[in-house]
Amino acid sequence: MLKLAVQAQLPMIAVTTRDTLNLPDVLQEITGRAPVRYLPNKSVEQDTLYIFTIEDPTKLPLLELYKNLLARESTLILVNPKKVVEPLFDAGEVPTPKKMMLKFVNSVVDNLPKSAALSRGLGGCTLKEASDYMRLTMARDNSLTVQGIGETRRSSFQGSSGLTQVDLRQDFYDPPEYLSTFAHAEKGFFLEGKDHRLIPRGLLFDGPPGTGKTAGARYLAEQWGIPLYRVDIAGTKNKYVGQSEANMLTNLARLDHEEPCVALLDEVEKVFSTSQGDSSGTTSSMLSQLLWWLAERRSKVFVVMTTNNAQALPKELYREGRIDASMWFGGLTGEEALPFVQAILKTFSVGKKAKLTQLADMIQKTPAIAGTQPMRYSQAALTKATYAFVKGLTKQALSEQDA
Repeated sequence: MLKLAVQAQLPMIAVTTRDTLNLPDVLQEITGRAPVRYLPNKSVEQDTLYIFTIEDPTKLPLLELYKNLLARESTLILVNPKKVVEPLFDAGEVPTPKKMMLKFVNSVVDNLPKSAALSRGLGGCTLKEASDYMRLTMARDNSLTVQGIGETRRSSFQGSSGLTQVDLRQDFYDPPEYLSTFAHAEKGFFLEGKDHRLIPRGLLFDGPPGTGKTAGARYLAEQWGIPLYRVDIAGTKNKYVGQSEANMLTNLARLDHEEPCVALLDEVEKVFSTSQGDSSGTTSSMLSQLLWWLAERRSKVFVVMTTNNAQALPKELYREGRIDASMWFGGLTGEEALPFVQAILKTFSVGKKAKLTQLADMIQKTPAIAGTQPMRYSQAALTKATYAFVKGLTKQALSEQDA
């Protein structure tokens, strides 16, 4: 919108930015024109792009200045005004062009493929923020990686009500084959795709608690090398009229700004269950906002919704066009549980001492998911049982050493 507003030679444009230091260079990249600092005591030149930082634009003779700019086919960009008033056109926040970010990152690492991966992890950042995150990551890790950048961003992320960045690190996760296949097949379309019709939009993970749904969202974000944000819809609710809806809009706009990223809407049935009543209409309004955003967004925000009971959800929440597919997380059978447990044991030095008969006995004693026939086990329950088993092996090894 900013580029179009400058091309249209709108006389006065209001913008916001978190990076005034690099703003002139960013504006030149976006508009193709080098901005000139506006000086209130000097006359307006012909066909010139001006820039001026001011909190209170009413201190300027706005109408007179507007007429002068219009007559000389010039534009004045007012930076970070606290309030946008007539006759200013509000162009919103100034984005950092992706090509500019890639060029900046490559000037640091001098490796184009690595720079592209790091740039995706810096989506939504200004050049100054990117520079700060890279310096902090280098100081901590003595290297620059997508994981390191993500950790730095997470630790410094200033969330809003109901929006937090999620740590992608997992001790162990064995993704279902259909999820790993989807992640591999759709990665290029999501990260590099230009046609919005082909860019994947989201998934619904349905299944009992502990079956790896939230971990699946972490896995997807880690595989694609982008941040994961958790949207706590219940946490956006507020007792004041209209504030819940305002919080929801703020969070959705923030997600659009942070693209590319994955947005996790965890246990959505707790908020949007068809059996829940809402006399105030707040939940219905929030659902309407979410449905509109899910259908109309063009930003690269991949949505993962999780639920323990998809039948309790309004079907319009996960219909075609809003998400790509629903995936069932039903737990592991006894045959599937054994290699899962063995994979966890390989991460422990004492794990090689485990015998198959011991593992089979441990799995049989693990509580199964209620109502499954044949019995299925959640990854959470199997992981807990395996950790307890490892503790037993560790104590046994220590006893043998003491003896």
